[in-house]
Amino acid sequence: MLLLPKRLTRAPILAGSLCAGILLFACSAKAELPDGPGKALTVQLCGKCHSPEQATSLRQDRDDWTETITKMVNMGAKGSDEEFSEVLDYLSKNFGPEAPAPVNVNKATSVDLESSLVLTKTGAAAIIQYRTAKGPFKSLDDLKNVPGLDYKKIDAKKSRITF
Repeated sequence: MLLLPKRLTRAPILAGSLCAGILLFACSAKAELPDGPGKALTVQLCGKCHSPEQATSLRQDRDDWTETITKMVNMGAKGSDEEFSEVLDYLSKNFGPEAPAPVNVNKATSVDLESSLVLTKTGAAAIIQYRTAKGPFKSLDDLKNVPGLDYKKIDAKKSRITF
Protein backbone atom coordinates (compact mmCIF):
# COMPACT_ATOMS: atom_id res chain seq x y z
CA MET A 1 0.00 0.00 0.00
CA LEU A 2 1.25 3.46 -0.85
CA LEU A 3 1.67 5.38 2.35
CA LEU A 4 1.05 9.00 1.48
CA PRO A 5 0.62 11.44 4.33
CA LYS A 6 -3.05 12.47 4.53
CA ARG A 7 -2.11 16.13 4.25
CA LEU A 8 -0.38 15.33 0.96
CA THR A 9 -2.99 13.06 -0.58
CA ARG A 10 -5.71 15.66 -0.50
CA ALA A 11 -3.65 18.83 -1.08
CA PRO A 12 -5.40 21.09 -3.61
CA ILE A 13 -2.28 22.26 -5.46
CA LEU A 14 -2.47 23.26 -9.11
CA ALA A 15 -0.74 20.85 -11.48
CA GLY A 16 0.48 23.36 -14.08
CA SER A 17 3.24 22.65 -16.56
CA LEU A 18 5.52 21.21 -13.90
CA CYS A 19 3.34 18.10 -13.87
CA ALA A 20 4.79 16.79 -17.11
CA GLY A 21 8.32 17.36 -15.92
CA ILE A 22 8.04 15.50 -12.63
CA LEU A 23 6.41 12.15 -13.27
CA LEU A 24 7.58 11.76 -16.85
CA PHE A 25 5.29 8.82 -17.25
CA ALA A 26 3.86 7.46 -20.44
CA CYS A 27 0.26 6.48 -20.35
CA SER A 28 -1.42 7.71 -23.49
CA ALA A 29 -0.34 4.85 -25.75
CA LYS A 30 -1.14 1.49 -24.16
CA ALA A 31 0.74 -0.46 -26.83
CA GLU A 32 4.08 0.95 -25.66
CA LEU A 33 3.62 -0.05 -22.03
CA PRO A 34 4.33 -3.56 -20.76
CA ASP A 35 1.24 -5.64 -20.00
CA GLY A 36 0.51 -6.52 -16.43
CA PRO A 37 -1.57 -5.72 -13.39
CA GLY A 38 -1.94 -1.97 -12.99
CA LYS A 39 -1.37 -1.05 -16.62
CA ALA A 40 -4.93 0.10 -17.33
CA LEU A 41 -5.15 2.05 -14.09
CA THR A 42 -1.77 3.67 -14.73
CA VAL A 43 -2.95 4.73 -18.17
CA GLN A 44 -6.19 6.06 -16.69
CA LEU A 45 -4.59 8.05 -13.84
CA CYS A 46 -1.42 9.27 -15.51
CA GLY A 47 -2.36 9.48 -19.17
CA LYS A 48 -3.83 12.94 -19.03
CA CYS A 49 -0.44 14.61 -18.56
CA HIS A 50 2.30 12.37 -19.93
CA SER A 51 3.60 11.03 -23.25
CA PRO A 52 4.67 7.44 -24.01
CA GLU A 53 8.27 8.44 -24.76
CA GLN A 54 8.71 9.70 -21.24
CA ALA A 55 7.87 6.39 -19.53
CA THR A 56 10.65 4.34 -21.00
CA SER A 57 13.28 6.95 -20.14
CA LEU A 58 12.59 7.10 -16.39
CA ARG A 59 13.94 4.24 -14.28
CA GLN A 60 13.44 4.55 -10.53
CA ASP A 61 13.35 2.36 -7.47
CA ARG A 62 10.18 1.97 -5.41
CA ASP A 63 11.06 4.80 -3.00
CA ASP A 64 11.67 7.22 -5.87
CA TRP A 65 8.39 6.21 -7.55
CA THR A 66 6.62 6.79 -4.21
CA GLU A 67 8.13 10.26 -4.03
CA THR A 68 7.17 10.99 -7.63
CA ILE A 69 3.57 9.85 -7.10
CA THR A 70 3.37 11.95 -3.94
CA LYS A 71 4.47 14.99 -5.95
CA MET A 72 1.82 14.27 -8.57
CA VAL A 73 -0.87 13.96 -5.90
CA ASN A 74 0.28 17.25 -4.41
CA MET A 75 -0.08 18.80 -7.85
CA GLY A 76 -3.62 17.59 -8.30
CA ALA A 77 -3.52 14.00 -9.56
CA LYS A 78 -6.81 12.34 -8.61
CA GLY A 79 -7.21 8.78 -7.34
CA SER A 80 -7.55 6.76 -4.17
CA ASP A 81 -4.63 5.54 -2.10
CA GLU A 82 -5.43 1.99 -3.28
CA GLU A 83 -5.32 3.09 -6.93
CA PHE A 84 -2.03 4.89 -6.45
CA SER A 85 -0.65 1.80 -4.69
CA GLU A 86 -1.51 -0.28 -7.76
CA VAL A 87 0.15 2.29 -10.01
CA LEU A 88 3.21 2.23 -7.74
CA ASP A 89 3.41 -1.56 -8.01
CA TYR A 90 3.17 -1.37 -11.81
CA LEU A 91 5.79 1.37 -12.12
CA SER A 92 8.19 -0.29 -9.69
CA LYS A 93 7.98 -3.61 -11.49
CA ASN A 94 8.20 -2.33 -15.06
CA PHE A 95 10.23 0.85 -14.71
CA GLY A 96 12.61 0.07 -11.86
CA PRO A 97 16.31 0.86 -11.95
CA GLU A 98 18.23 -0.75 -14.74
CA ALA A 99 20.57 -3.55 -13.80
CA PRO A 100 24.21 -2.55 -13.68
CA ALA A 101 26.27 -3.53 -16.69
CA PRO A 102 28.44 -6.64 -16.41
CA VAL A 103 32.15 -6.14 -15.75
CA ASN A 104 34.75 -7.93 -17.84
CA VAL A 105 37.57 -8.53 -15.35
CA ASN A 106 40.01 -9.07 -18.22
CA LYS A 107 39.41 -5.60 -19.68
CA ALA A 108 38.15 -3.41 -16.84
CA THR A 109 40.22 -0.53 -15.57
CA SER A 110 41.07 -0.15 -11.91
CA VAL A 111 38.37 2.49 -11.52
CA ASP A 112 35.77 0.21 -13.15
CA LEU A 113 36.69 -2.66 -10.85
CA GLU A 114 36.53 -0.42 -7.79
CA SER A 115 33.22 1.22 -8.59
CA SER A 116 31.38 -1.64 -10.30
CA LEU A 117 32.44 -4.46 -8.01
CA VAL A 118 32.95 -2.33 -4.90
CA LEU A 119 36.58 -3.37 -4.55
CA THR A 120 39.33 -1.50 -2.76
CA LYS A 121 42.09 0.15 -4.79
CA THR A 122 44.38 -2.60 -3.55
CA GLY A 123 41.99 -5.34 -4.71
CA ALA A 124 41.50 -3.77 -8.14
CA ALA A 125 45.26 -3.30 -8.54
CA ALA A 126 45.82 -6.93 -7.54
CA ILE A 127 43.46 -8.13 -10.28
CA ILE A 128 45.16 -6.00 -12.92
CA GLN A 129 48.65 -7.02 -11.78
CA TYR A 130 47.70 -10.71 -11.77
CA ARG A 131 46.08 -10.67 -15.21
CA THR A 132 49.05 -8.76 -16.65
CA ALA A 133 51.48 -11.33 -15.27
CA LYS A 134 49.45 -14.54 -15.76
CA GLY A 135 47.11 -13.75 -18.64
CA PRO A 136 43.33 -13.43 -18.81
CA PHE A 137 41.03 -14.98 -16.26
CA LYS A 138 38.87 -17.83 -17.52
CA SER A 139 36.61 -18.41 -14.51
CA LEU A 140 35.71 -17.21 -11.04
CA ASP A 141 38.02 -19.87 -9.64
CA ASP A 142 40.96 -18.11 -11.32
CA LEU A 143 40.20 -15.03 -9.22
CA LYS A 144 40.75 -17.07 -6.04
CA ASN A 145 44.44 -17.16 -6.94
CA VAL A 146 44.86 -13.37 -6.86
CA PRO A 147 46.92 -12.48 -3.78
CA GLY A 148 45.43 -9.72 -1.66
CA LEU A 149 41.96 -9.96 -3.23
CA ASP A 150 38.93 -10.36 -0.97
CA TYR A 151 37.27 -13.23 -2.83
CA LYS A 152 34.07 -12.82 -0.78
CA LYS A 153 33.46 -9.52 -2.56
CA ILE A 154 34.02 -11.19 -5.93
CA ASP A 155 31.74 -14.08 -5.07
CA ALA A 156 28.99 -11.64 -3.97
CA LYS A 157 29.11 -9.94 -7.38
CA LYS A 158 29.67 -13.08 -9.49
CA SER A 159 26.47 -12.57 -11.49
CA ARG A 160 27.92 -9.32 -12.83
CA ILE A 161 31.36 -10.66 -13.78
CA THR A 162 32.27 -11.70 -17.31
CA PHE A 163 35.51 -12.95 -18.86
